[in-house]
Amino acid sequence: MRLFTSALCTVVAIGLISGCAGNVSPSNSSIPSAGSASRPISVYDDFTPLRAISVLHEIVPEAKKKPPTTGIYVSEFGETELLGYAADNKANKGPICTVEGVSSVNGVAVDLKGNLIDPDGGSGYVIVYQGPDMCPKKQLGLISDTYGQPSDASTPDGATDTIAVGNIVDKGSAPGSLSLCSLKAGTCTTNLTNGSIYHSGGVAMSPSGNCWVDAKTSSSGGAALVYFKGCAGGGVLAKGFKQTYYGGIDIDNKGQLVINDLDGEDTYIYSGCDPTCKVVGGPFMLKGESFFGKLNAANTDFAAVDRTNGAVDIYSYNGKSIKYEYSFTKGITLSSSIVPEGVAQLPRSKE
Repeated sequence: MRLFTSALCTVVAIGLISGCAGNVSPSNSSIPSAGSASRPISVYDDFTPLRAISVLHEIVPEAKKKPPTTGIYVSEFGETELLGYAADNKANKGPICTVEGVSSVNGVAVDLKGNLIDPDGGSGYVIVYQGPDMCPKKQLGLISDTYGQPSDASTPDGATDTIAVGNIVDKGSAPGSLSLCSLKAGTCTTNLTNGSIYHSGGVAMSPSGNCWVDAKTSSSGGAALVYFKGCAGGGVLAKGFKQTYYGGIDIDNKGQLVINDLDGEDTYIYSGCDPTCKVVGGPFMLKGESFFGKLNAANTDFAAVDRTNGAVDIYSYNGKSIKYEYSFTKGITLSSSIVPEGVAQLPRSKE
């Protein structure tokens, strides 16, 4: 595990989670059974093997400073920390801070308040950290996901609102789902399923309370966008969806969906998808295999984690097109056991 001088908060997230002072710190006996599969899985587990066997980019820790309120989070499946980078990293500097103790993280999210949300696949908990500082010290609380392995999340406010949590697989390695969870309940109270979901990939929740899941439809591949009006019911398949494999989702400030296609290594911009999609732009070719991608608050930059090159690729965004700008690599590992996957921008896109 890498250590940095600016590492802030340690959370032991395997069986027992211990937070910083003032956080929720349950004992072993009080933790309910996690809903994850017997072995947490990555969104890349049954995809094409890594093109690069091992890439470890040199780390030069930043001097300890007051935490900024802007930046980019990166998660690496197989690592025990989230990496926090400066929002503008054209100079390819290393992480400015880390959140330690996470476990088997696919996607990572930021809400409209700047709170950090970790759908922690290894522990079976959704962990909410108080923002808006990067790599916050304080946990707002833990949510037990007893339905499955949490792998992505979306919410306007993780402290007070419902959190839409994508389970890549459900308990017992059953097909994935979308769970509705909250800090108030301390658990996930509703599980939404659809027969087209084999693995749940990216999830999105609009401020108006609608949900989408980009799903892998079978063990051999396929993709479907499932729309849950009001984040309820059995969901319907979006028409006009072009992807051939699943990926991550974000919503821009016009309410358009920005969705990655892992197989095609490209991205589409859609309007509607409620349930009929209209292609606004794309496909836009990406630098490498990128499952998750997220917009900044101004909707000028789209950040995608690139498994092929062990990098975060930054693209310009204008609501109609995506164009490559630069990449950063310092501190990112790519190996047979550690895969860079999730990304979240602080502050995030506001619909």
